[in-house]
Amino acid sequence: MHQLFGQVLGQRDLSRAGDLFSLEDTEIEACLSQALDQIKAISCSQDYLTNDNDQAVVEICITRITTAIRETASIERHSTALVGLWESCLEHNLTPQGENTEDTPHTKIASDITSCILQNYSCPSVMVLAVPVAVRFLQSGNRELSRNMSSYLSLAAIAKADLLAEHTKAITLSVLGGNHMLLRVLPSVYPRQPDTIHCQLGNLTAMMSQLESPEQQHLIRLIQIVAEQHPLMLSPQVPTLVGYLGDQSLTEALLGSLVDVSQASPSSLVSFLPTLRIVGQQCPALLDSCSQRVGLPGVLSGQHGAQLSPHAAAGDQGSYRPPPVSTGRLRQRHLPDEQLVHRHSPNARATAGGEHGHALQGE
Repeated sequence: MHQLFGQVLGQRDLSRAGDLFSLEDTEIEACLSQALDQIKAISCSQDYLTNDNDQAVVEICITRITTAIRETASIERHSTALVGLWESCLEHNLTPQGENTEDTPHTKIASDITSCILQNYSCPSVMVLAVPVAVRFLQSGNRELSRNMSSYLSLAAIAKADLLAEHTKAITLSVLGGNHMLLRVLPSVYPRQPDTIHCQLGNLTAMMSQLESPEQQHLIRLIQIVAEQHPLMLSPQVPTLVGYLGDQSLTEALLGSLVDVSQASPSSLVSFLPTLRIVGQQCPALLDSCSQRVGLPGVLSGQHGAQLSPHAAAGDQGSYRPPPVSTGRLRQRHLPDEQLVHRHSPNARATAGGEHGHALQGE
């Protein structure tokens, strides 16, 4: 270990701690892991919570170390020691007690380290170590730490969704516990852990009215993926989803998911045809799509399909036939770019055209 680091940490010498910033980053980089291990030993000592001197020394040293790691791009060399110190904070109290709202000493350590680790969300070797610890922080009881973890985990889900998939249950429970920021993670992990999310679909869909608009969009995206991949799993949620159609900001996207459900389980929408007709009357641009949406339920329920037509009010239900309107556009604005590209590719158009042709022949 560098002589000055050894003196500051070995003797808890606060008077020399500031001198660490006079050293070149490259001069101390080789000993950073050793310094982190020593800081861990200090912070885990019995008197650390009451020793202001030691806390100040640790705080200064961590700032110097994380700065050097960033400047020398050496996070991979020191990630084991850094994550080890970070994880040790979970063994201590992280929530303020009583009327005291100041961060606890170990909360300060965890906060100082978090960004240094998790800003490397695109680095697999670091994330393999960090993600399991970050998920544990979600359950630490400290709202600010949990919020910070959620922000970084959302980025990690974009870069390395596989690393988060095994923690789907914990992430889902955190969402249901009020950590709505993590909703953006669920669409990324769903294809890898669908059953885990299926178990909570009822609770998740029931949250819609509690969410802000950006959070609603992440939940809608999850619902759309479920509807596309496992539509039968959404059949029990049809009453809840239909109940949200009155919100015009949700109508178009949710209708796109309901058509997927109706194709897999036509009877799921039969009892909601009057409601869908009202939606169609309030949103003329969607009327034809609403009619198409009940084409399958209409087969099972006689003239029910005609209930969505404005002609139904004039008494000519028997002559009404839902027009063959494409429903793909209802979901486009919520699809990732890569899926939009696929949908408009020549092969995708050819496939869609074939399916549409069969549907017309069936009529």
